[in-house]
Amino acid sequence: MRHTIHRFNQEGLPSLKPKYGGGRLPTFTPEERSEMVKLAQIPPQTAGYPFTNWSLSKLKQAVEERKIVSSISIETLRIILSEARITHQNTKTWKESNDPAFEFKKNESWMI
Repeated sequence: MRHTIHRFNQEGLPSLKPKYGGGRLPTFTPEERSEMVKLAQIPPQTAGYPFTNWSLSKLKQAVEERKIVSSISIETLRIILSEARITHQNTKTWKESNDPAFEFKKNESWMI
């Protein structure tokens, strides 16, 4: 408390403003982040992968395979893409359904 009073006497009102440390430094360089964003923006088939859309887990795997970074969490990748204003879509699968006529419809649809 005494330290605060002495600092106030020396600096005035600005001494009462909290001094934040700014947090942890970014783990990845701007160049690495840029490479991740570039990879996320190209279609996976163009990049040599056998699927049509990126999921966060598939993009994470591709980033690590291409050695852009040695390791990254899905959440960190999501944050990097979010900062670049790139949204991801949750992948949906049609392999299972609650529809009782699903098997019939699935098998019939390719015959049309």
